[in-house]
Amino acid sequence: MDNILNELFAIQNKVASLVPTKFKRYLEIDWNQRLIIITGARGTGKTTMVLQYYLEKFKSTSECLYFSVDNPLVAKSGIYEIGKEFFTLYGDTIIIDEVHKQNNWSFHVKALYDSFPDKKIIILGSSKLNIINQKGDLSRRALIYNLKGLSFREFIDLKYNVKMDSYSLDKILKDHVSISSSILRNIPEIKKYFFEYKQYGFYPFFNEYSEAEYQQVLQSVVDKIIYKDIPSLKNIKGSSSFVFKKLIAYLAMSKIPTVVVSNICKELDINKETLYDYLDLLDRADIINIIRRENATVRSLQYSKIMLANPNLYYSISNVMWKHNTDLGNIRESFFVSQLGKDILASKVVDYLIPVGNTEIEVEIGGKNKTRKQIQGLENAYVFKDDIQVGYDNIIPLFLIGFLY
Repeated sequence: MDNILNELFAIQNKVASLVPTKFKRYLEIDWNQRLIIITGARGTGKTTMVLQYYLEKFKSTSECLYFSVDNPLVAKSGIYEIGKEFFTLYGDTIIIDEVHKQNNWSFHVKALYDSFPDKKIIILGSSKLNIINQKGDLSRRALIYNLKGLSFREFIDLKYNVKMDSYSLDKILKDHVSISSSILRNIPEIKKYFFEYKQYGFYPFFNEYSEAEYQQVLQSVVDKIIYKDIPSLKNIKGSSSFVFKKLIAYLAMSKIPTVVVSNICKELDINKETLYDYLDLLDRADIINIIRRENATVRSLQYSKIMLANPNLYYSISNVMWKHNTDLGNIRESFFVSQLGKDILASKVVDYLIPVGNTEIEVEIGGKNKTRKQIQGLENAYVFKDDIQVGYDNIIPLFLIGFLY
């Protein structure tokens, strides 16, 4: 076992030496907790973030062990045996990446947690599907975080090295004119940057590739989720995995919210229950977002909105269509939802209902020619417009939602 630890230490040193340290993600973590679980879609930068913490916190390799479960050495010995040996002989913190790759990983982690009450465990899982499914008894022991993709503000920081403040939604609603004016003074080319972000700026690895290469890599990320992550949770046959791809393609080329369940079932040759299961899995895998109407059940999609999880996915899956499409409603709404998260509701009257403090706002989203017709007579309503730089009254530039985190 000592030989295996030495190999893992060597791998850790090599991986850590390649970690960029200049740019850091928005997520603030209480690293003092004994058990931390960090989930998030593939490619959002979980490993980089945790290895940055490792480089800052620990002075020697033996104080903390980072390893990925998909390493053959780890597969041979198992999480518990490696963790036990390290805690007994060396340091007090282990970082376990791709934890979902080992069956029954939660039992191994729980055993380590209970056997070494003075040690710390940090878990990373690209597949929220498996993390959520297996956390079991760990839920009352662990502090669970979710790392989203890059915000528009973070994209500007990473690509152009321009650092800007983030703002709460309440602050944006109240002071959007002064906030927009301040941003424009620092970033005159905000419209150009926003256009870039929507096409290729949601995942931090955009910095490593050309735009075309990025879109190909993103397609590979989607394939890994379909062919590896989802089958690890449910017994999905190869033919079913192909149906997932067809479903994603259907959504990529369908206008929000005109998704008719019966039409999709006919197109994919599946029944409604199977469709609901597949949509739920894709939603939990951060491939799509399902925004349900108020008081809707899990099995009810009436008036709900189904969209790809971020604009980059539309351009990656159906690039030619979206680059030449003048109706960019999908792109705008996908961006809006990706920045806000899933604590919003679809509405029969406006696009979205959003809780803000102790109240609720009603929101419409559109291009620069979008009118206030649909929110007339509504007391607490706003229009978020694309292609404008500064708003007025209850008209707010859409890009400002990208400064929430």
